[in-house]
Amino acid sequence: MRKNLLKLSAFAFALVAFGTSCEDEAAPVDPSIVGTWEINKVLFTMSDSATNTLLFGDTSIYAAGDFTLDFKSNNMVISTQKDGSDIEVDTSYYTVTNKTLKVAETPDMMDANELKIETLSATDVKLTVNEYEEGTKWYQEITGKRK
Repeated sequence: MRKNLLKLSAFAFALVAFGTSCEDEAAPVDPSIVGTWEINKVLFTMSDSATNTLLFGDTSIYAAGDFTLDFKSNNMVISTQKDGSDIEVDTSYYTVTNKTLKVAETPDMMDANELKIETLSATDVKLTVNEYEEGTKWYQEITGKRK
């Protein structure tokens, strides 16, 4: 009886060990930009590109729900900004390639603005823009949380 119990225990252990070792491990899933993001801060600076002297700087802080970006799975993005009783809604188109988000007014993506995806997780997003034009450096940083 003891010998059978020992065999049964060994069999049960082998079954459990085999069953757990053969389970497929879930591959990490890259977070998607698709969904609604509540933007909480937009930082904008303009500086002289030769001297790096700050010419203008502004930081806008948004309360929850005052500024949202709703990225749809059909490559449309709906921007909604509230300012008191005024609401401004804008529809654009987007694509994501690697760590670059392109946003344009038309589906053909002509004249698209490029934003670098610095952070994209299940809960957080941070987008940046660095542009140089005629001796001026423009920098913009947009941060938000998934709604």
